[in-house]
Amino acid sequence: PMINNERATIGALYTIAAAESIIRSETGSFVTLEDLLAQKKVERELLEGHGYKVYLTISGNHFEAVAVPIEYGKSGKMSYFVNETGVMRAGDHGGAPATVADKPIQ
Repeated sequence: PMINNERATIGALYTIAAAESIIRSETGSFVTLEDLLAQKKVERELLEGHGYKVYLTISGNHFEAVAVPIEYGKSGKMSYFVNETGVMRAGDHGGAPATVADKPIQ
C-alpha cells in the first residue's frame, strides 16, 4: 500500500504543477489549492484517500506543492516537493516536508 500511496501522491503533485502552469499562462498568476479544486483543475479524489496530506503555497511568481505522509511508516515514508520548475523532489524526512534542497526523483 505504501508504494501505491507514494505513486498516487507523485501523480497528484504533477497534476497540481501542470494545472498551475496552465492557469499562470492564462491569468498571469498561480492560484490556491482551493481555487484549483473549485475550478475543477484538480479533483478532490486525487488528493484524498492515498495516505498523504498535500499543501500548496503561493508566493508571487512561485508556488510550492508538498505532500507528507499522514501516518509516517504506515501510509508512506517519502515526502514530496514540486514547484513551478516541474521538478519532483523527494526525501525521507520522518514525516516532515520535503524541500527544494531534496534530490530530484528519477
